[in-house]
Amino acid sequence: MLRSLLGTVFALSLVVALPSSARAVTAHVPNARNVAYVIGFHPLHSSTQPYLGQLHLNFANGIISGTYTDISVKPGSPFANAHNLSVSGGVTSDHVTLIIKNVTFKGTMTGQKMSGSATIRGRLYQFEAHPGSPGSGKVNPF
Repeated sequence: MLRSLLGTVFALSLVVALPSSARAVTAHVPNARNVAYVIGFHPLHSSTQPYLGQLHLNFANGIISGTYTDISVKPGSPFANAHNLSVSGGVTSDHVTLIIKNVTFKGTMTGQKMSGSATIRGRLYQFEAHPGSPGSGKVNPF
C-alpha cells in the first residue's frame, strides 16, 4: 500500500516538475511493444543505395529497447548478416537515440519517423527509420 502510494506521489511530482515538452513524449511516443521499423543509412551527401535493417522496438516511458536484423543487399554493412542485435536508446521530447552494437544513431522523431546521423568507421552517415516491415508497401526509407 505504501509502495503504491509513493509511486503515485512520484508520478504526480514528475508531471509537475517536468517541462511540458518532456511530458509530451508520452503522447508523442506511446508505450508500445514490438513495433516494426525499417531503417536505412548511407554516407552523408551520398546518393548510394542505403544499408537497410529491420528494427523491432519497444517503447516504455521514453526508453527504447529491441532488436536489429540486417536486411541489406548492399555488401559492406557495419552490421552485415547480423540477426537480433540488441538495440537500446531513448526518446525525449522530439529527440531520439538508438544504440546498435557500438554505433549511436542520434536524431529527431517526427510522428513515427526517425531521422538523423551516426558516425560509422569515422565517417558521418545519415539515417531514416519508418514504421513497417519490408515488402509491406508501408515503408520508404529515403
